[in-house]
Amino acid sequence: MVYVLDTNIFRKLLEHFPKKGKYFEAVWEKIDAEIENGTIVSVDECYNEIAKHYSEDSDSFKWIKERKTLFLNPTNEESLIIKDLFQNSKMQESIHTKNIMENRPSADPYLVAKAKALNATVVTQEEYKPHSARLPNICENLDVKCVSYDDFMEIFSS
Repeated sequence: MVYVLDTNIFRKLLEHFPKKGKYFEAVWEKIDAEIENGTIVSVDECYNEIAKHYSEDSDSFKWIKERKTLFLNPTNEESLIIKDLFQNSKMQESIHTKNIMENRPSADPYLVAKAKALNATVVTQEEYKPHSARLPNICENLDVKCVSYDDFMEIFSS
């Protein structure tokens, strides 16, 4: 299974999951192995969100930058998925006006389109909210599997 990770998953891992200690080192090694074989991917908009969050000299940003190849650009197929997604006015709400006005990245539609194209699972900390345009709702709209950080870590560490 391929997992498409949201920005908040990288931030949770980098900010709250230690890199030292036998157990933690094993998990980080597995994460790197899964990135290397393409089982863990993300999208370039997540990289852009992360780049705006961390300073360039931080260890977290350096870790992400060393793995920049996991942040994939959208394909033509994914662009068409996003175009179709935005035909639904409710889904247009996933791009917040503030992001547009401030030219800030907004990864959610790209994550779902990537997962749809790869028949993958989205991993996010966002929770489903009825009648919303949150990431789990977008996944539901496009029939894409979506799991939480905790579910991902349980699957990933087994």
